[in-house]
Amino acid sequence: MKDSDREVVRLDDDDDGFAVLKQGLPNLPWEDVNSFHTREDGFPNWCHMRLFWLAYRDWLAARGFYLHALHNFEYTYEETWCPPPFTCAAPLPYAERDAHDATGKRVPNQYNSKCAPAQDSHGRDVTIKLVNTYTHEYGIYQDLLRCDELFGQDFQGVLPPVAILDTPYRVSWGDVNYLGHFETVGQAVRWMYCTLKGLSFLHSRRVARRDVDEQNVMNNFYTLWRPADAFRTRLTEHRRTSRVLYCLFDFNLSVQFPLDTPLRECRLVTGKCTSFGSGYRPWDLSFGAYDYDPFAYDVACLGNIFRAHFALIAGNVPEFAILFDKMTTHVISDRLSASEAFACFNRTVKEIPDSVLDKDISSDPSSDYDFEDPERHTG
Repeated sequence: MKDSDREVVRLDDDDDGFAVLKQGLPNLPWEDVNSFHTREDGFPNWCHMRLFWLAYRDWLAARGFYLHALHNFEYTYEETWCPPPFTCAAPLPYAERDAHDATGKRVPNQYNSKCAPAQDSHGRDVTIKLVNTYTHEYGIYQDLLRCDELFGQDFQGVLPPVAILDTPYRVSWGDVNYLGHFETVGQAVRWMYCTLKGLSFLHSRRVARRDVDEQNVMNNFYTLWRPADAFRTRLTEHRRTSRVLYCLFDFNLSVQFPLDTPLRECRLVTGKCTSFGSGYRPWDLSFGAYDYDPFAYDVACLGNIFRAHFALIAGNVPEFAILFDKMTTHVISDRLSASEAFACFNRTVKEIPDSVLDKDISSDPSSDYDFEDPERHTG
């Protein structure tokens, strides 16, 4: 996407630190948008957010973004966003929408309070998200918007915003990613490639994710309706093609350091990190640790995902066992950086014959998988 195609409307903070729109929007009371998801502050129901989004429908339309219509569907007790039947095909970073998505026989996907589905003036599917301007997340979106490499065809494994209006909006991708449904070694390798590349890119921008988890990975095939068996079948077919891509997205827990700061010098106070974030977190934050290396923490989280879901692949590609261990070692100073892990991964993949990539796999992890088991690769 060319720079001329990106519209950026700045947002300022008022004296109370709340996000305030400065473009003549409807005169509505404003609050910290982070409180939308804090139950102590009153988690807003859809009725409240419905009025909020409807108030901004005309303002967004004037800037070329059209919120979906609201409709009452059978089996729903309130109005729901109703996707338009068609979308316009577009190159990366846009994804592929299911060609059979226009049936309307299912209930549409639901969105959380801070997000709303829309199409732009070209008919492309986008998702609009409310973000406070004083947060790391907003600064990260600004930085990603300036990264031209995220808008080319050499996919970097990160989903960027394509503009910042009152808040960043991004293109629509798919959030149905069942790692246990991969059929071959090659399909798992593709997932690992994209996520490692994405994490390496973010770390090069000094963005620490802090919540690396399979739920924060999207793929470039999506539906705007509740997934049914037919969609899952088509997603399976899409994973068998060379077009399939995966990306890291959503930076609400992320932190960005100055670009000239060496990775090993970046530290964060442990704080509340032990109570949120990835379910694949290592022991870096345990045993009373005051601070930690967030980039090494990210690598270990991704390595633990690999170990939990793809350990069996090490039987076909032994080098992966070494890679997984180097990404998750308890000796943090010896742990690979994301770029080192990505380089090691690429060297290994170059030597894998097609016959191995085509082998069937089973990637159904045990619910009580022990990330700290030193004998995990033996047997």
